[in-house]
Order: sequence, then structure tokens, then C-alpha cells
Amino acid sequence: MSGQILIVGAGAIGGMLAGYLGAAGRDVAVFVRGETARTIAERGIRVVTPDKVEFHARPRVVDGNTPLSPADIVIFATKAFSLGAALAQVRGAIGPDTLVAPVVNGVPWWFGTAQQPVRAVDPRGELAAAVGADRLVGAVTYSPAWRSLEQANWTQTVPGQLTLGPVTAGGDPAAAAKVAQVFEGSPFQAVVSGDIRRVVWTKLVTNAAFNTLCALTGGRQCDVARDASTGPIAEAIMREIAALAVATGSGITGDIPAKMAQARDTGIHKPSTLQDFEAGREIEIGALVDAPLELAARCGVPMPELTRIGALLRLKASVAGLLPATT
Repeated sequence: MSGQILIVGAGAIGGMLAGYLGAAGRDVAVFVRGETARTIAERGIRVVTPDKVEFHARPRVVDGNTPLSPADIVIFATKAFSLGAALAQVRGAIGPDTLVAPVVNGVPWWFGTAQQPVRAVDPRGELAAAVGADRLVGAVTYSPAWRSLEQANWTQTVPGQLTLGPVTAGGDPAAAAKVAQVFEGSPFQAVVSGDIRRVVWTKLVTNAAFNTLCALTGGRQCDVARDASTGPIAEAIMREIAALAVATGSGITGDIPAKMAQARDTGIHKPSTLQDFEAGREIEIGALVDAPLELAARCGVPMPELTRIGALLRLKASVAGLLPATT
């Protein structure tokens, strides 16, 4: 084992994590391509914290032409629809003892199995079969951020953290604790949860409502939440996701009125789906809309608002030419 941490993808979250870990002295490599690879290789990563403190790191840059040896930890920070290709590209970095932590929005592939995958995010069950549950660490981040490649800046706009946990109920938290440990000494907090599925659902309650509606309207969370027409739609979607969480044997932390109040009062950032539309990047629909609807169909949970808003989002992405081929 090399003692290396490989971060796959350097979007807003991946670059931020690489910057924080690099500034803390960790042995970090970033798997990226194109303009992002050139920027990081030439200028490194400058992270700006919510308190306007700056950190600079120069992680090693690797791509598809770089021979890879097994790393201690591989953190995937790509869109859910890119995970299959990304996993294939860095397979050499995943050895028999490598811990794998996919940091994704929405429903993750590990909500399914190789025999019964969540097809919206793992069509053939290949992701579920690729990494054993004992080496797979569930990961959720509450860290609104954006990047500026022109300035080689990754800006974290709101304080957040990375929550990690075993993907099976009652699973051993040791692997998650090892991943959390590498963030010790950095300004970014990583914690271990005994119920990572509840953490996933709790974040999805907000993401499914506001990522979709903000992308459709161009408004921020607070704009959508305050509006007399869109606010009730957002709340209805949140309640649908909360009901689905319960139907799958889990639940959410906190209540819907409090989450709506938080969006109205402090939701000043642009969700990632709106950022993607504005930047002309492919839009993530599978994990945020299609996968919840797939699970809802299995559980018999009606989701009329998410169905309607998801259809509008898909049409907008299709017209803009931003619908991923796998969606």
C-alpha cells in the first residue's frame, strides 16, 4: 500500500477536499483531465474557507495515462452518472485493501445490490458488485462550494462537514473511521455516523426539492422557498422524500417546517444543479429524481410533485443538450 489518497474528480467538492487534505500534509493525488488537470498541475489548488481563510495545496495530478498502484483510500467526487466510467479508469488504484468512499448527491448505488440494483444510478448492478461492503464507505457532504478554474480557486461558501459510515445497517464503522482520520489536522471536519442512510435521506429531502426547482427557475434556495408559488411545491417534494425514507425503513433528521425556514432564511447559495446549467455541464437527474422515483414505485409511495418537476427538469436539460447519455 502506498499511503496515498486518490480523489477522483476535482469539481467543487473534489477540488475542495483535495485542497484541504493537501494543505494538511496528506499524500493526495487527483484524477482529472483536460483544463482542470492543467490548472491544478500548473497552479495547484487554492481553497477559500467560509471565514475567508486561504489554503494552498499542490496535489499530484494523474490521468488515464498514469500507471496507478493501489491507494489506501479512493474518494470519488464525480456526478453519479459518471461513476461507472470513473471506476473503470482508476481500477488500478483499488486494491484488495483499498477503502472506497463515493461522495455523491442523491441516492447512491449502494442503496441497491448486484441482484437488485437501483437502475437509475447502477443500470446493470456493476457498481454494486465492484467493491465489497466491508471496504465501501458511505459518504455525504454538507459543503456548498464553487470553483473558478481561471483563478484556481475552490471556495467553500458555507461551513460544512463530511459524514461517513458503513453502508450496511449495523456494519463495522472501522473503515469509515479510517477515512475520517485523514481529515484530522485539516480545517475540514469529517465525522462518523452509525446510520449513514438516514444522513443520505436527510440531505436528499433538501436536494430533491431545491436542486430541481432552482435549476428550473434560476433562483436561489431562498428565492424558491419565499415565493408563494414555488415554496409550497418545494415543501411538497420534501414531504414526499421524507415519506419514502420511512417506507424504506429509514427516516430523516429534523422536520420539514424547520428545513423550509432554513432555506428561506439562509439559503443564499446556488445549488449544484443550477451551477451546472449556468456552466453548460451535464445535469444530474438520475440520482436526484429518477432513483427516488424508482424506489417509490417499489414501495408504493406516491410522488406526484417530484414526478412533475423531474419531468420539467429533464425536458429543460434535453433542450439545452445537457442530458447525460446514461440518464
